[in-house]
Amino acid sequence: MVDDKSDKVINLFQKSSATEESVRQRFFKGFQYVKFVKDDNGNYFKEESLREYAQGCYYIITVMKKNGIGVALYKYKVPFSSLLDFFNVFRRSELYGEIIDIERYIPEDLA
Repeated sequence: MVDDKSDKVINLFQKSSATEESVRQRFFKGFQYVKFVKDDNGNYFKEESLREYAQGCYYIITVMKKNGIGVALYKYKVPFSSLLDFFNVFRRSELYGEIIDIERYIPEDLA
């Protein structure tokens, strides 16, 4: 079962013949990233379209917290516009626990 899922995972950091020219692997402050200038069709990205897309996304963030008996999982639904605010709550220690998973949901009518 695990092998089936791993076959469907896309590795952004693995260069393919189609993207070798426009994608280079880089590092910033210890984090690996790739830069995309054009989409798969060779078109430049449109700023407004990307913003609209982002506003339709939300994240389910799973946090593991220890309680008196054992461990509990909390799932938070966080809109894209509040994502950094949610992480800052952890940095300020206003919310305790350990983030163990982040799932992104995208709008269904993306086309």
